[in-house]
Amino acid sequence: MGPDPADNLLHGALRAISDAVVVLDLHGKIAFLNPIATHLTGWRESESLGRPLTDVVRFADAQGRSVDVLAEGGGSVSLLLRRDGHAVLIDSDVVPILDASGLQRGSVVTFRNITAARRLTDELTWQATHDPLTGLSNRRAFESRLKRAVASAGHQGCRHALLYVDLDRFKAVNDGGGHVAGDELVRQLAAQLRRCLRERDMVARLGGDEFAVLLEDCTAEQAEQVAEKLRRVASDFTFGWQGLTFRIGLSIGLLVFADDRRSPSELLRRADALCYRAKSGGRNRVAAEAVG
Repeated sequence: MGPDPADNLLHGALRAISDAVVVLDLHGKIAFLNPIATHLTGWRESESLGRPLTDVVRFADAQGRSVDVLAEGGGSVSLLLRRDGHAVLIDSDVVPILDASGLQRGSVVTFRNITAARRLTDELTWQATHDPLTGLSNRRAFESRLKRAVASAGHQGCRHALLYVDLDRFKAVNDGGGHVAGDELVRQLAAQLRRCLRERDMVARLGGDEFAVLLEDCTAEQAEQVAEKLRRVASDFTFGWQGLTFRIGLSIGLLVFADDRRSPSELLRRADALCYRAKSGGRNRVAAEAVG
């Protein structure tokens, strides 16, 4: 008898599928790999047939520990360890092959490379939550974090501090060096501010020359020390641009809060008002207040 046309059609379909497909017999030995599977694993079909799945298709978790996809049933994101030692991010699935009576005769393992898709997703997520000029968090991300801090202040009874920061004499930089100079100053100063803070503190660029800092689980005295440190760093900072030298400063509104009776937007408005008070009082200073 010649080859079964139905089998030829089935194999042709499996080879045309854009996901990797591995067919296993009832003992977990490889009976078929499509071209995508050979490409991703680095194993040729001819040298894979009859081998256990784990010889050819090696899945691992984020820590590099082996994952038994047959036992776990797939449906999760993991790493595929290629024959050449490289790892690719994949998602996988396992489906049993049943005969007409419902008995299992084997399994089909499918997986696809999602490395590029995950990289794109991560990049889009980063862009949605970060300021492109400075790399700091943006207003949207800051307000989300502030909302959680407000809730924790009420539930856990802890104190947090919100700093609203505005650059002094920033207009002189834009007027003297142009907006490119202003952007570069903001970029450099953002890095200076970040280095003054604890790893768990959050600093964000709200827009233009305005920044916000959230100090969680922080006493009023500690917050005042941080605000004064930021003010000194900016006051000592000299910005050079095409032969011109600029000195700036910071006006800082410091608001310490210890309850959840006020919304994040209200806290930002009050901190902004304190910042305006500092600027109106002579600039390069801190205006502080505690609520709750």
